Amino acid sequence: MAGFRTPAEKINQRRVRLMLRGSGFSSRGRIFCIAAALAAVLLYLAPLGSYPLMEPDEGRYAEIPREMIESGDYVTPRLNYVKYFEKPALLYWANAANFKIFGENEFAARLFPALCALGGAAVTAAFGATLYGRRAGLIAGAVTATSLLYFVVGTLNITDMPLTFFLTLAFASFYAAHVRRERRLYALFYLACALAVLAKGLVGVVLPGAVIFLYILITREWKLFVEPLYLPGIILFFAVCAPWFVMVCRENPDFFHFFFVQEHFLRYTTKMHGRYEPFWYFLPMVPAGLVPWAAFLPPLLSRRSVLRSPESAEQKRANIYLLLWCGVILLFYSMSDSKLIPYIVPCLPPLALLAGADVDRMASTGTWHGGALWWLAAEAVLLGGGLVAAALLSGEYVNSSQALAIVLRAVPAMLAMPLAVWFFGRKDGGAAVRALAVCALVFIWGLQGLYGVVAPTRTLKDAAQAVNVMYRAGDTVAAYDEILQGLSFYTGRRVMCVAERGELEFGASKPEAEGWFPTKEGFLEMWNSGEKNFILVVEKGGRFDSLFPDGRTGASSMVEAGDYLVLVKRKDVE
Repeated sequence: MAGFRTPAEKINQRRVRLMLRGSGFSSRGRIFCIAAALAAVLLYLAPLGSYPLMEPDEGRYAEIPREMIESGDYVTPRLNYVKYFEKPALLYWANAANFKIFGENEFAARLFPALCALGGAAVTAAFGATLYGRRAGLIAGAVTATSLLYFVVGTLNITDMPLTFFLTLAFASFYAAHVRRERRLYALFYLACALAVLAKGLVGVVLPGAVIFLYILITREWKLFVEPLYLPGIILFFAVCAPWFVMVCRENPDFFHFFFVQEHFLRYTTKMHGRYEPFWYFLPMVPAGLVPWAAFLPPLLSRRSVLRSPESAEQKRANIYLLLWCGVILLFYSMSDSKLIPYIVPCLPPLALLAGADVDRMASTGTWHGGALWWLAAEAVLLGGGLVAAALLSGEYVNSSQALAIVLRAVPAMLAMPLAVWFFGRKDGGAAVRALAVCALVFIWGLQGLYGVVAPTRTLKDAAQAVNVMYRAGDTVAAYDEILQGLSFYTGRRVMCVAERGELEFGASKPEAEGWFPTKEGFLEMWNSGEKNFILVVEKGGRFDSLFPDGRTGASSMVEAGDYLVLVKRKDVE
């Protein structure tokens, strides 16, 4: 029919009328983009050293590089001075380099993941510009950087953000190489995969490989079976990631079985680490992780969305690629018997790209389809109300001024998001987008206050400082029934692990660990005999009562440090 126009054609027609109005590419728009980017950098970097390392992950990934520097051995990772092979070495090397530059502190420990987070947002923005246009890319970058889960993981010293960055770079460079017909970009793809492998293991190649394979099958672009076979890239891949694996296997013949069989296959297929969750566990985590932008996910199902009404065949294929990128990762980890929330962070950039493209379309046409305004309002009310309720109910645990600061920053920012769309949405899409970005930045800035609430309850820094004050040459520092990762980092000393091996089981079985992992009975015999001088760190309550049921410790002194007691027992002090 001559008068019939598809939804995409209607959208394009209105987009042309509104493109010059609020497009965000005026000098004012460019200044805003620069200011927003600088604000994001400050948001990520400024607070990194303002709160202590949290147990157990942050302490672990700070202590391993500290021991690398101390020993000079950058091939064999050690934790509490025993071999530790659960992860590859990239994060350890990066943290060791930062420790040498900035000192052994919290800022240096968190810097590399934070830079990876900022890099991931930048790659997302650049890739989005390739797929959907410059403003869509900038919005996607903003969505990525200011999504709740992405920000939290990006400001913690753990391996998931480096993996996310290199996977994002791998997915983006592969598709860009394909659509631009620039084979040299495949070298970047192979480099990113190699670094992803060094960040967290075989998922660095398994996940991109699975996504690309399914994309070829669905789109029938059979040439992609051959086109990426770029010899310089393949050589680069092995040149980057193979040397460490070869060296660590040569120096530690048991590494191969532990790392590849136990920590990959058995970890994925069994409940050996006690991290089992139901299959659907990650499904609510994905939209929760995208807060405050989660409200733009339901509109993607609208008939007018980028997803359902792509402007071209190329855009349709890009949509398929992004859905596979997110879906394969989500399915892969959902099928695993070992689940932790940070595993799904690599799902967020492709969703940010789709949401960014759709928000750009809404802003360009002035039509906020799929009930976007109502979804924003519902998200604001639910999340804002939840934060207020949490602040009111947590008075026993949280300082009232801390709770008030969080609420006064985060809640108004959430409530302002639907108001921004309602006020600017139809007449100035660019202003609406800028307002949304500012609200998201303020929201994340507000939630930063949670670190000041949570970190002091999950750190060994206070206990370690007490140990450092009491320590004398010849003392043995011990911990009961827990592997206290931060204790080694903050004291710079080896810790005797009493009645607990945990993740150190592999290293604890080696000859060099003899005497450092006694049973409860063996430790009490040493403690009571007076043969050694001890500084013992034990959690108040159940663990203390388990070790000293009658309350008589025989300690020469004892101090409280947060949730822990620090006891000193010396043979020269009765």
